[in-house]
Amino acid sequence: MLSMNVRLNVAGRMAPLVCENAQEKKSAYLFPTFLKGRVYFRNGTKRDAFLNYHFQNGQVQFLNPDTLLFTGKYLIDYVEIGERRFVLTETHSDMEVIGMAGRAQLAVRTQPKLLGNSLSYSGQHFSASEGNAAHVQMVTNQGGHVQWENNASGQRWRMKPAYFLIDQNRVVHPASRKSFLHVYGRNRRQVARYLRENRVNFDSAGDLQRLLGFCGNLATL
Repeated sequence: MLSMNVRLNVAGRMAPLVCENAQEKKSAYLFPTFLKGRVYFRNGTKRDAFLNYHFQNGQVQFLNPDTLLFTGKYLIDYVEIGERRFVLTETHSDMEVIGMAGRAQLAVRTQPKLLGNSLSYSGQHFSASEGNAAHVQMVTNQGGHVQWENNASGQRWRMKPAYFLIDQNRVVHPASRKSFLHVYGRNRRQVARYLRENRVNFDSAGDLQRLLGFCGNLATL
């Protein structure tokens, strides 16, 4: 049964980013519309809300009825939007869980990264002037990578994932060899051997999911 007296802590109103691309429309949000999801609090209560993930901010937002951000994230265990799970952090923004092994989780944060001005993307870009900052355009280049460009400054952006390992104490670690050896310290030798025998790309979701699966089959953390 839902606890409807749980207050959703919020920050100020956020202006939504509106996609304006004649060739290929892509929302600045993960989902095309705000979907009915559920917020699970650490005290065991839960609350339904209309939710979405904003790429540029790297944050889960909800409607109430304005577009709002969560505050008091330490009170939230996780958020579900459809079949997808998100964890909210103050330090590393919000991220989607893409793997679980026991009490450990693998998560990804996807945000735009500034590229060099000298790169060319076949003239595909977005307009975002100082007086019209709420309107952006997200497009893909020939390699299939999403990028943004600011006409006024010539800046170009590419959506870049960053991966994190969340340990049993909810501490977030950037996904790396050092992090896995630390989190799975009791099985350090087995993990080190796996890393020697397998060329793990820590920027690859597939490689990290396989590594987490291996670690999950070891003794408990």
